[in-house]
Amino acid sequence: MLVVPAELRAVAAAGRVASAVGMVVRDLRVAVRGPYAPGLDDREVARLLGLPLAGEVPVEPALLRPHPAPEPPGASGRGPLARFCTTFWEQALVEAGGTR
Repeated sequence: MLVVPAELRAVAAAGRVASAVGMVVRDLRVAVRGPYAPGLDDREVARLLGLPLAGEVPVEPALLRPHPAPEPPGASGRGPLARFCTTFWEQALVEAGGTR
């Protein structure tokens, strides 16, 4: 999976990465991280890159805190990023024919 910020320069750079990585990775998908630049959304970024959309990576509030927390961000497994990852892996298992 290629995580790409929804900014024009990032999309251009991701296009170069995707073309190189796509030669060795059979199933490359894009997850888009906001905030979105004007005219860009997750579907447009995926279209521009020619990759299937894995989803939108949500903002993880714990990553925005300036002071150290007792646990690393995402350690609880209940935040928005953890939920995104859980959903992604569950979908990937179903597509691969596995079970949860």
